Amino acid sequence: MTLLILAYLAGILTILSPCILPVLPFVFSRADQPFLRTGLPLLLGMAVAFMGVATLASVGGGWAVETNQYGRLAALALLALCAITLLSERLAHYLVWPVLALGRRLSSSITATPGNPYPPCSSASPRGCCGHLVPVRSSASS
Repeated sequence: MTLLILAYLAGILTILSPCILPVLPFVFSRADQPFLRTGLPLLLGMAVAFMGVATLASVGGGWAVETNQYGRLAALALLALCAITLLSERLAHYLVWPVLALGRRLSSSITATPGNPYPPCSSASPRGCCGHLVPVRSSASS
């Protein structure tokens, strides 16, 4: 019985949560209509949605706990790779070149429009905002 009272009080406290504020206009806009036609379907829909999210969180939470060790190893490997790129400029250029080439291709497809007067990475240098990372290739060596 104590658990039910605590659950009820926790439900009442959620009214004070900022997460409920975006839902209030939907509830108040239907206040003058019959509960069985408007309020009950809204209430049931929200209850089913919350139960679905809670079910996914509990199932996914167990999976996340099991895979946590692999995530830590992946984060450690990424951190080590970033540290190595700080020590080797050549490796940094090698690893960042495909990303910058993709960005260059994507930004060349975006043109200046009245709503977008500047390209996303506008810079005085043709090498872009990450120009210090882009190796300069002369046309003679191509």
